[in-house]
Amino acid sequence: MAQLKKIGMAAGTFSVALGIGFVMQNGDALASRFGSEDVAGPAPFAATPDTPVSVIQASTGGEEAAIEPATLVTATPVTLAEPSADGLQFAANDRSVTAPSLDTPAPVSDVAVNLPDTARLPETPQAPVQMASIDAEAMPDIDVSSERETITVDADCVPTMMAAPAAAAMVDVALVAPCHIDTAFTVHHQGMMFTAMTDEDGTAKVTVPALAETAVVIVAFENGDGAVATAVVPEFASYDRAVLQWQGNADIMLSAYEDNANFGDPSHIYVDNPGDMARLEASEGGYLMRLGVVATDNPLMAEVYTFPTATASNPADVVLVAEAAITAENCGNELAAQSIQVSPDGETSALDLTMMMPDCDAVGDFLILQNMFEDLTLASR
Repeated sequence: MAQLKKIGMAAGTFSVALGIGFVMQNGDALASRFGSEDVAGPAPFAATPDTPVSVIQASTGGEEAAIEPATLVTATPVTLAEPSADGLQFAANDRSVTAPSLDTPAPVSDVAVNLPDTARLPETPQAPVQMASIDAEAMPDIDVSSERETITVDADCVPTMMAAPAAAAMVDVALVAPCHIDTAFTVHHQGMMFTAMTDEDGTAKVTVPALAETAVVIVAFENGDGAVATAVVPEFASYDRAVLQWQGNADIMLSAYEDNANFGDPSHIYVDNPGDMARLEASEGGYLMRLGVVATDNPLMAEVYTFPTATASNPADVVLVAEAAITAENCGNELAAQSIQVSPDGETSALDLTMMMPDCDAVGDFLILQNMFEDLTLASR
């Protein structure tokens, strides 16, 4: 096997995305953020535990733009001269203007006004204008009634959805959309988005890790149809959650190194070793879910790591890292991803990442996308 190399990217690559809350976005808006090229789904990762690691840091810089000073314009002053018997005199630009006195009324004189010929009254009266009579019987019949278009919507075509809290602060969502058979749709929840599919009956069941105690889940089809459901999640405050999401073939994965684990150890939780719900419910460690349907065109993908903070039997620290494989499909291209992290008290933080992948001579290596997440320092809580 070729030597596996890990390249670290520094925090200067990232920009903070503020104000993360409940956000309803459509698929086109996310596509404009992550890119619009159609690509295939992500390929699985493969690595061995004895892989050597080398880290190369990168940084970015910027320049401040210069601001040109504004130009001041000075108005010409107007001076008030001494009053005279005839009134007040103003001087400006070497010219004087005399205003009439307020005590002396202005004289009135008879002035002859000469009007142009077009404005004079005619000497000979013109013949009066005759109005034509209207024959009511000659008027055609006009139908003033307008046709109203009636749109009938089949109630059976309106998508319906239900949501209910499940174990480990999850939300089970059931969708019924009989007019959308084998159709892709987007699930939205608290800024997280991923692609799902209905079956041959137009139904779908999805489990969504709750990112808020009052979980609002929205589904949206490409034609504008959709549905919304809400569920209260009582166990929300018992878990930490980290989300890594992207679109298309970014070949990214979220790694959680529990209890000082190394790559490939049993406590290294990632897509090839996600743990399971039994481990999570028993408070023995974390669990990772990959959400999204790879078979669709340019799908929205998300990975969610959940750790039982309040009930963990071994409250060891957890190192959270986003990693990207350099492949023949993404080398030399732009990479876009977003992280969302939610603590048990509901505090949410997020980071957007946009960067250029290394050249294709680095195919087979991995990028360590540093500072996308805050590590879980559970031992000090």
